[in-house]
Amino acid sequence: MSSSSELRGQAADADQRAAESWERSDTDGFLTQWAAGLTAQQLRRQAEIEDAGGTAVFTALFDTEGNLVPAKWVETRFGFAWGILPSDDPRGRFTGWFSPSQARDPARRKAADAAKGYQVGKVRVPARAIIDGQGHGLSGSAWVAVIRADGGFSRDVEIVTAANYGSED
Repeated sequence: MSSSSELRGQAADADQRAAESWERSDTDGFLTQWAAGLTAQQLRRQAEIEDAGGTAVFTALFDTEGNLVPAKWVETRFGFAWGILPSDDPRGRFTGWFSPSQARDPARRKAADAAKGYQVGKVRVPARAIIDGQGHGLSGSAWVAVIRADGGFSRDVEIVTAANYGSED
């Protein structure tokens, strides 16, 4: 992986390509300008990850005793939920589901989740910045996302907090 200063230099180069495209073609080069700008965002985000030791903080699922639960945060047709894994293999088939409480009050949210046997916390894990998106062609959309480099679950994590129910989340 490149160093954060190299990544920032590459991001500046992408910004420069976008600016040069604008100067050459005004809005006719919008696709080049858009792609260069998105690439610059990805490189800057990856530089931030490298500055943090190649890691980022993500939510994780714990039991009420504070033990990490093998689970992945995934999008379902009903919104996001925790898919419970049968083992520590992040490629395993889900054996159950847990949807965290949506209560506005942190104490109510924590109590509702605990009644189901879980709590949501934070872990620091290896990460990478990617360009993600949905749709097709020019009708789609794209953005920079930070994803876990471990496939969505690993026990080799730094636990930041086993319970994160403050007003900041």
